Amino acid sequence: MTPPCRYVLPVFVLWLVSVPLLAQDLTNQSSLFEKGIALHGGAGLLAVRDEFISSEKYSGTGPFLAARWSRDHETYGYRLSLQYLFTSGLKNHNVSAELRQFSLGVDFLYPAGKMVLRGKELYFFAGPSAELFLHFRRQNIAGSGESIFNAYSAASLISAGVRSEAYCPIGAEITLDGSSQLSILSFGGRSVDPRKTGASPFRLLTLFTGLNAHGELGANYRATASLRIRIAYRLEVTRITSWDYFISGSDSFILGVTYAL
Repeated sequence: MTPPCRYVLPVFVLWLVSVPLLAQDLTNQSSLFEKGIALHGGAGLLAVRDEFISSEKYSGTGPFLAARWSRDHETYGYRLSLQYLFTSGLKNHNVSAELRQFSLGVDFLYPAGKMVLRGKELYFFAGPSAELFLHFRRQNIAGSGESIFNAYSAASLISAGVRSEAYCPIGAEITLDGSSQLSILSFGGRSVDPRKTGASPFRLLTLFTGLNAHGELGANYRATASLRIRIAYRLEVTRITSWDYFISGSDSFILGVTYAL
C-alpha cells in the first residue's frame, strides 16, 4: 500500500463513523431533500482516452438518462440511482466508435450542518456511497483476427466512497442545489491482452489508481405540492491507471421531474 493510501483509508473510516454520531434531526431539512421518484434526461459531450485501443482521444455527443428513488427517515435519507450514457458518434478524425456507460448507486445522507451565505441559508448533507460503474466501447472498424480483438474495450468499478450535497432555498418555490461524489476504494475490472502473461483483469484500486467522481449543479422548482422540475449541469470523470491508461469524461445538461411519494 502506498503512503498516501495509508492516511486516506483511516480518515475515511473515521469519517464514516463520525457522520452518524453528529447527525441532526432531518425533520427541519426534509422539505429540501429530494424524495420520491425522479426521471432525468439530457445531452452532453463525451471524451475518452483508452490506451488498450489507442492513445488518441475520442470525443462526441450523446444522450444522458437517469432515474432516482429517494426516501428520508428521522436522522438520514437514502437514494437509489441509475445513470446511462450512450453514443454511436465517438470520433477521432475518420475513425468512429460506439460507447455505453452505466452506473448504479446507493447513497446514505446525513444532515451535516448549515451556514448563512449572503443572507441565504445553505444546508449540507453528507454520507457514504456505493456505486457500480460499467463502460463498454466498440470501434467501428473492418478486419479480422487481432484487429477485431483490439476493437473492443471494457472497464468496471465497484466502489465505496463519499457523497456530499448542499441546498440553498432562494424563494418559496425555488431551491439551488449542488452535489459531489468521490470513490475511495474500488474493485476494478479491465480489458486485458491475454498474450501478456500475468495480466489479471481484476484488481483492488484506490482513488489514485481507480477514480470515479461526479458532481452536479442545479435548480429545483416546486410546481405543485408533489411535483418538482429540475434543470442541472453534470460533470463526470472516471480514471483507471492500473492497466492500460483509461480516462472517460462527460458533461451534460439535464432536465428532470420528481414526483413525491
